[in-house]
Amino acid sequence: MEIPLYFYLAYEGLERLSPGSADTTLKAIDKVNINSKANLNILDIGCGVGSSTILLANYFENSEIEAIDLFKHYLDVLNEKIAENNFEDRVFSYCMDMKDPDFANEEFDIVFAESSIEVIGFRKGLKEWKRLLKPGGYIIVSDISWIKKPSAKSVKFWKNIYSEVDSIENKIAQIRNEGYEFIDYVIVPKEDWKEFHKKLEKNLDSLSIDKSAKEFVNVLKKQITFFRQNSDEYSYVFYIMKKC
Repeated sequence: MEIPLYFYLAYEGLERLSPGSADTTLKAIDKVNINSKANLNILDIGCGVGSSTILLANYFENSEIEAIDLFKHYLDVLNEKIAENNFEDRVFSYCMDMKDPDFANEEFDIVFAESSIEVIGFRKGLKEWKRLLKPGGYIIVSDISWIKKPSAKSVKFWKNIYSEVDSIENKIAQIRNEGYEFIDYVIVPKEDWKEFHKKLEKNLDSLSIDKSAKEFVNVLKKQITFFRQNSDEYSYVFYIMKKC
């Protein structure tokens, strides 16, 4: 699949490809009851430009991190970060589809997926990625969730984008139905969204002169405006769980 150049230009120079921050990601990682100095195998699914990949490598300082994404353009950015941080001996990137990760069963102590599980679907991701975890291993994923009872307008808007948007309570029930031990959750705060949207908008404004990008730019700007009007109703939520 050929990706239009304007897709990459929209996110050019952004440290993250979705709302979030190092502080929020660390709050989620801190919920994992594993010695951060242990020798672990960690998989970062849908790593994008790799900000969280590098964060994981710094936090789990003796661990090997394998990061996968389908877009080589983003992996090139990650590879630059790996070199800058001298992580070539323990952080590795692969161009790979999250729907068919080419790793052995029970290979990882932690599977991490920030703002990417919606590509495969929440329930399907939890079901299919479970085989990758060692017994007692942890999975950390973030997904769009209702953080209060949503308006009919919000339900209609999000159902057209991502059909698995649901309440935190229902997401937790789905986690338990897949046989995981639910540990905790962390809501991505409004401030993370605001900072992300501010940077994204600058890029979108620059793209506005490109007629071929018009529809793409309008869709993203509509999503930004909608969030500003309904930010009390939904956010990305990190869910932390353990393989029983």
